[in-house]
Amino acid sequence: MKKTLKAGTLLTLGAAVLLVCGCAGPKVQSTEVPKGPEETQVVKAEEPVQAAPVEQKYTVKAGDTLWAISDKTGIYSDSYQWPLIFKADRDQIQDPDMIVPGEILIISQGQTAQQVAHARQLASDTPAFVKHDEPRTTLPLNYF
Repeated sequence: MKKTLKAGTLLTLGAAVLLVCGCAGPKVQSTEVPKGPEETQVVKAEEPVQAAPVEQKYTVKAGDTLWAISDKTGIYSDSYQWPLIFKADRDQIQDPDMIVPGEILIISQGQTAQQVAHARQLASDTPAFVKHDEPRTTLPLNYF
């Protein structure tokens, strides 16, 4: 019984020492002042910065089409992006099938991937060219 009493006393004494050492150590206080709600900064997800569109001018030559102009190196190198030219020059182009030699077109660069995809889809959805002498009053698609 003495051994059990000694073991119990030792265990109790050991636990007491651990408690005293753990709780009696120096307390570390935070020097940070809590911020009020007005001082809390809300971190927003960064939005992609879109560069300002770069524009160049292109003078229409005899035989040009928006499709062919769009496919030129230095323009878009992709004929399916011709609706971008049509949109940028909507003030002077009534019908995308009818452009006139000497017209000066604005070619905008720096479109988003979504704008390019939309233009390519419009070009794909456009019906095949049918010769006509007068500009169409209604276009086959709502381009923009």
